Amino acid sequence: MNEARRIYLEEKEKFDNELFEKIKNNPHPSALDLWSLSEEKFIEWRRLNDFPNLLKLFNTKFRKFEEWKKANKLDDETLIKSGFLTPFLEKKKSIKDTDLYLTKQICDGEESLIVSYTKLEGKKKYLGRKYNFEFIQKFTSYLNWLETQKEFQNILFINSRVAPNTERERVYLHADVYAHSGNYELLKMGGIDIPKDEDGILFRGKRLEFVNLCGLNFSGDILYGENGNLDCYYSVCDNWLAQEINFPNLNLTHCSISNFNLYNSKIEQWNIHNCHLSGDFYNSKLYHVKIVNGLFKPVLLDCTLSNTHIGSIKFSKDSNIEGYKMLKKIYQNQGDDDLAQYYFIRENEFIRENSKGWNYFTKSLSYYYWEYGRKPHRIIYLSIAVILIFGFMFWLNNSLISNNIDKTLVPTLGDSFYFSTITFTTLGYGDLSPHGWLKFLCSMESFLGVINTGFLIAGYANNKY
Repeated sequence: MNEARRIYLEEKEKFDNELFEKIKNNPHPSALDLWSLSEEKFIEWRRLNDFPNLLKLFNTKFRKFEEWKKANKLDDETLIKSGFLTPFLEKKKSIKDTDLYLTKQICDGEESLIVSYTKLEGKKKYLGRKYNFEFIQKFTSYLNWLETQKEFQNILFINSRVAPNTERERVYLHADVYAHSGNYELLKMGGIDIPKDEDGILFRGKRLEFVNLCGLNFSGDILYGENGNLDCYYSVCDNWLAQEINFPNLNLTHCSISNFNLYNSKIEQWNIHNCHLSGDFYNSKLYHVKIVNGLFKPVLLDCTLSNTHIGSIKFSKDSNIEGYKMLKKIYQNQGDDDLAQYYFIRENEFIRENSKGWNYFTKSLSYYYWEYGRKPHRIIYLSIAVILIFGFMFWLNNSLISNNIDKTLVPTLGDSFYFSTITFTTLGYGDLSPHGWLKFLCSMESFLGVINTGFLIAGYANNKY
């Protein structure tokens, strides 16, 4: 390490320690002071001033929260020590295996508690750093456990605000609107310009959860440096204003993001998981944006999309039909026909999965028959199958087919397939004729032939979504 680097790190650590000492006993520091703390000091401040009150809310307002802790041998002290509550709460993305693993991690002499999807033990080396893992216990997240109890809990339930849509907005979680004393107010870190240095580097990256980020303003380049990225979980990110920004790599999970106004900007590699996002996006570029579940319904005007997709997790409720319609239209206008077709099918699949009775039956028939008109080639395969099946049935009953040219000839298997083909296509040359109940079979095949031919022509002629 060169001298300049050593001095820089020492000054940064000194600033961090001095700022922490200044605000460590202040339950309501300024948003800028909180942003200015390193992630480690920020979490330490929350352990002292915020997490105990947050867990008090969980204990009193969340269904069976105390029972969950007892069943999984967890306590408030363990949750606070981990410094990150979200993994203890949110559903694990794997449906088959809901087990989580609490582990003590030691790296560079620093000890921390982490939650992982797999069991970690022993010494490991990653990116040049040495880690030692000590497995503590296995447990199930709160929402996964609650599901086994046939219960549901809305974690981010916002039912009280003060000065909404202003920079002074305050947000309360699970508030008792009839008795305001003791309500939990989300930690306020919004209402300011997001802090960054002269090079556009975010002042201090953070992993934020249960934070009020309403009214943040974004402008210019917003990039990440050695101080980390910005990840938001269970936070309120309403009324964001972003103008002429270039902002890559933002992760938003279980957040409320209403009235997000994005103008003349470029966002890239954003991950938006299970968030409710609305607002106005104008003349902006969305590159490699991944939306999973939640509700994505901003108004997109003169926007360009590239590898931007809406997905869903199996067995989770899908509410994104408006998003499918929007992406279908934009990709169609961009000339990305394959993607427009994909979202046309997603839109119709949403309607089918939320239909019942006859509507579900007809939608299912349309899907399997020709995938809502997007795969008319399926009709060709189906037509060949119908001709072969009916031809085989005619051959089994060839005594009911007469040869009008030479009545002594008995139709062969080839004659039966030929007869099936001219019946399906309604050509009817007249050289072979059905008798008895076979007339009904021929009528059915002719009807299927007319229907299939009509749909085949319609499918290849229709290029609209």
